[in-house]
Amino acid sequence: PQGMAKKEAALNTIGYICEEIAQLETDCLHAKSNEILTAVVAGMRTDEQDLNVKLAAVRALSNALEFASTNFEVETERTYIMTVICEACNAPSDDVKEAAYQCLCRIAELYYEKLPNYIQTLLEMSLNAIKTQTDVVARQAIAFWSSVCEMEYEFLTTDAECHKFIIGAQSFLIPVLLATMAQQEDGQDEDSYNKSTEAAACLGLVATIIENQVVGFVMPWVEQCISSQDWRQREAAVLAFGCIMDGPDDTLLGQYVDPVLPVLFRYMMEDPEDLVKNSSAWTIMKICEMAPAAIKDEKIPPYLEKILEALPAAEPATANHLAWAIHHLAAYVRSMYDTAVCPPNVLTGMFTRIVKTLMDAGDRTDATEGNLRANVYEAINVVLTTADDSTRRQFLAPVLLAELGDRLNKTFTMQVLNADDLNSRSEWQSYFCGALQTCINNVPVEVLVQLDPQSNMTMADKFMHLFLQVFSSQNTTAAQEALLAVGAVVNALPEGGFDRYMAPFGPMLVTFLAAAQETSLCLLAITTTSDIARQLEGKMVQYADPVSQALLQTLALPDVDTQLSQVHDYIKPAIFSCFGDIAMAIGAGMDKHMQFWFAALQEGCKAAVELSKELAGNDGYDEDKRLYLNALMEGILDGYTGIVYGLKAAAKQVPSALDVFLMNPVALQGCLQLIHALANDPDKTEGVLRTAAGLVGDLAETYGQKVAAHLKTAEIREVIKQASESQDSDTRDIGKWSFQKLSAAG
Repeated sequence: PQGMAKKEAALNTIGYICEEIAQLETDCLHAKSNEILTAVVAGMRTDEQDLNVKLAAVRALSNALEFASTNFEVETERTYIMTVICEACNAPSDDVKEAAYQCLCRIAELYYEKLPNYIQTLLEMSLNAIKTQTDVVARQAIAFWSSVCEMEYEFLTTDAECHKFIIGAQSFLIPVLLATMAQQEDGQDEDSYNKSTEAAACLGLVATIIENQVVGFVMPWVEQCISSQDWRQREAAVLAFGCIMDGPDDTLLGQYVDPVLPVLFRYMMEDPEDLVKNSSAWTIMKICEMAPAAIKDEKIPPYLEKILEALPAAEPATANHLAWAIHHLAAYVRSMYDTAVCPPNVLTGMFTRIVKTLMDAGDRTDATEGNLRANVYEAINVVLTTADDSTRRQFLAPVLLAELGDRLNKTFTMQVLNADDLNSRSEWQSYFCGALQTCINNVPVEVLVQLDPQSNMTMADKFMHLFLQVFSSQNTTAAQEALLAVGAVVNALPEGGFDRYMAPFGPMLVTFLAAAQETSLCLLAITTTSDIARQLEGKMVQYADPVSQALLQTLALPDVDTQLSQVHDYIKPAIFSCFGDIAMAIGAGMDKHMQFWFAALQEGCKAAVELSKELAGNDGYDEDKRLYLNALMEGILDGYTGIVYGLKAAAKQVPSALDVFLMNPVALQGCLQLIHALANDPDKTEGVLRTAAGLVGDLAETYGQKVAAHLKTAEIREVIKQASESQDSDTRDIGKWSFQKLSAAG
C-alpha cells in the first residue's frame, strides 16, 4: 500500500509539473516526453489493479499530451497510447473513465490530424458510453465529439485540411444525441449540467458543421416528439429545434419556423412544466437571433404581442430569453434600413408599449437574477434605434428623455448604507446613462438646444448636470456609461456648442485621461477628447494645456499597454491619434505642444519598428502582438497626419508654420522610419496601408520639392504601389491620389 501511495503521488506530481509547464508556453519538456510517457502509461496498463494509481496516471497523461508531439508522429507509439486510453475508457471506475475521455478530448484538440485510423473505434466506444454509462462518463464521451466539432469548424472556416469526421458520424451520432436530450433529470432547470444538456450543446455544434444536412436528421424527430404527452420528449424536441438554428440557411429553416413558432408560444404561455416553458422561450430567442428572416414580417407584431404579454409574469430565466428575443428582432428590423433615421416599420405601432414593458421588467424585484435588468436595458437601447421620425418627436423627446432623466436624478437621493446599496445605485446609473446616450443619438438636435423658459436650461444643460453628478460618485462602470452619454451630447450639438460645458467637465476629463489603471475608462476619455477637439475646433486651444499634459503623462507610464494577451483596449495608439485630432482643431495654437508630441511620436515609431522586427524574427504568429502593432502604427500615422493638417491650417495665419515639421529633426525622420518598416510587412491591415499612403500624399502635397528626395525611396514607392492595387476601393483611391501628389512633388 505504501508503494502504491508513492506511485500515485509521483504520477500526480508529473501531472502537476506538465500542467504548469504547459501554461508557460515553453517546450522544455519535449526532450523528456519518452520518459514521462513511459512512467504514465505504465500506470494505465490493464494489469495495474490500483484504481487510484490508474486515475493519477490518466490525469497525468492528459497534462503531458502537449509534450508528446514527437511520439504521436510515430504510428506504433501513437497506437499504443491510444490503446491504453481506450482501455481506460472501459475501466471499472467512473473517475478513470471520465479522465480517459478527457484525454481523448485533449487529443482531438492537439492531434486531430492523427485520428483517422482510430475514429471508427472511438465512435463505437463513445456512443456505447453515452447510451450505457453513468452521467459523468456519458457527459465526457459527448464532450469528445464537441471537441471534434470545434476543431472541424475552425478548419472549415480557414480552409485547412479537414477529415470531416462529423459528416461521417452524423447518421450514428445525431440520433444518440437526440435520445440523450430526452433523458433530463427530475427538477432540471437551465443551470443544470448533465448528459442531456451536454448533448444539446453538442447538437448545436454539429449543426454548425453539417449545416443544411442536420435538418433531415433532426426535424422528423422534432415533429414526432414536439406534441408528446411526455414532457421530456416535448422539451427535448423544443430544445433541439433551437439548437440547430446556427446551421441551416434561413430559406430552409423558414418552412419549419412558421409552423413551429405558434407551438413554442403556446408552450411558453401554458405548458405545466417550467423547463418546457423556459426552453420554448430560449428557442424563440434563438430563432430571433439566428434566423429572423425566416419569420414573416407580418408575423413579427403578433409574436411580439405574445412576448410582451408573457414577459411581466415570466420567471427571471424565461424573461431573460424574451428580452433577448426583443433585442434580436429589433436589431433585425434596424438592419433592414441604412438610413440615419428608421422609416415607419413593423415595430412602430407598438414601440411605446415595447419600451414601457421592458422598463417595467427592469423594475422587477427579481431583475438582478440572471442579469435580467442589464439584458432588459440592452434590449431597450436596440429598440430605441428603430424609432421613426414621428416616434422620435412624439415619444423619445418629450416622454422618454424626461422619464430617464428623472429616474437618473432620483438615484442621487437613494439611501446608501452598505456596499450592496452602492453597487445597486451605480448599476441603475449605468443603465439610465446608457439609455440616455441612445436617446440623445436618436432625437433631433433642436430638442437638446431648445431653452426651457421655466428653468432657463436646455435639455443638454440638464443632462450634462446629471452626468457630472454621476462622475462624482466615483464608480468606474457608471462613469464609463456617463462618459459615453457625454460623447453623444458632444456629437449631437452644433459646432462649438459644447464649449459651455468645458469649465465643469474639463477637470473631470483630465482626471479620466490620467486613470490609466482603469483602461476602458481612460481609453474612452481619450476618444471623447478627440470628439471634443473636432467639436470645438479653435476653441479647443484654451483647454489643450492640461489635456496634452495628461495625455503625455499617461503615455509615459511604464505599465500602459503591457498586458496584450486577449486585451485589445490599447491606450497608446489612441493617444497618438488624439494628438492629431487636437492639432487639427487648434492649428497655430499647437506651437507650444509640438516638440513634446514629436518626441512622443518618435518613441512610438521606435517601439513599433522594434516590435515589427521581433514579430518578423519569430517562427510563431503572435496574434495579440500583431493586433497591437497594427493599432500602434495606425495611431502614430494618424497623429502625424493630424499635425500636418494642423500646420496647413496654421499657415493661413502664419506662413512659416509649415516649416516647423521639417525643422524638427525627429518629425520627418520618425514617420518615414515607420513607413519604411511597414512597407514589406505582409500582415499590416488595410487601415495601416491606407493611412500610410495618405500621409505620404499629404507630405508631398504640402511640402513638394522640400521632401521629394525623402519620399522617392523604394520602400515608399512600394507602399504607394500596394495601396494603388488594393482590393479596397478607399485604399486604392488614396494610393492613386498619393502617387499623383508624389509625381507632382518633383
